[in-house]
Amino acid sequence: MSSEEQRQRGIWILGAAALAFAVLVLPQVAEGDDRTSFAGSALPSSGASRPPTGPGGLPSGVPTGVPSASLPGYGSGGSGGGGGSGETQAPATPTVAPDPTQEAYRAVSSGDCLAVYDTGYGGYNTQLPHPVDCDAVNAYMWVSAVRSGGGACPQGPGRNSLSYTSRGRTTALCMTRRFTVGYCLLAEQTGSGRQARMNAGLMTVVDCDAKRVPARYNRILHITGVYKAPASASAANCARVQGDRTYYWSWLVNGGRTLLCTMVYQG
Repeated sequence: MSSEEQRQRGIWILGAAALAFAVLVLPQVAEGDDRTSFAGSALPSSGASRPPTGPGGLPSGVPTGVPSASLPGYGSGGSGGGGGSGETQAPATPTVAPDPTQEAYRAVSSGDCLAVYDTGYGGYNTQLPHPVDCDAVNAYMWVSAVRSGGGACPQGPGRNSLSYTSRGRTTALCMTRRFTVGYCLLAEQTGSGRQARMNAGLMTVVDCDAKRVPARYNRILHITGVYKAPASASAANCARVQGDRTYYWSWLVNGGRTLLCTMVYQG
């Protein structure tokens, strides 16, 4: 084999090794499929006011969550120790730096609550799961299951997943949104009157007084009630007082067991 052929073969082997390293070693963070927007049902027009045509400000005070964390880098170990003259030293075994993101994912257990939410801009506020007390004001998500093999998580209104892959191992956190009365979420309204349709980002959290919203949304919805869903639940079950003429938008969440009631707040 000529020296030129040997050089080209060496380049090909190095390229293949680099590709294998990228596939097997480099970390990847992935969010569940974009299934966070769902159409809701509206209060029947009989005896109800028309839906508002523009969003209004809502009470402030929704926490902004935790800061985003950057993904860790990776290093290799040091050289082998010195030996006596004439001794042959075995090559040192490379060491890989700890992966704090992977450790954080593996530290999460089923039943934990997380300060994680969809910002509405195409991702979550952080890729590093941050467990908090489930009574905390920023306990936005409840972990229903942890899939160590990256298995499928339950999907549907108010459900999604967050997963992390590093060194060939995937950990997926199955998340269920915890809805709290008084908090706000993002939505997109199309049409008006009886033709109105509301698609809500049920995993989103937004400051109720926000002056701007992500481009894909045009409404801020205020959570007015979270109830055990009755049979044939609809927005008509969202009335808070007798003769309530508020125009509500509702969703069945938590696998259909919970009725979420919202309204476009007028200030």
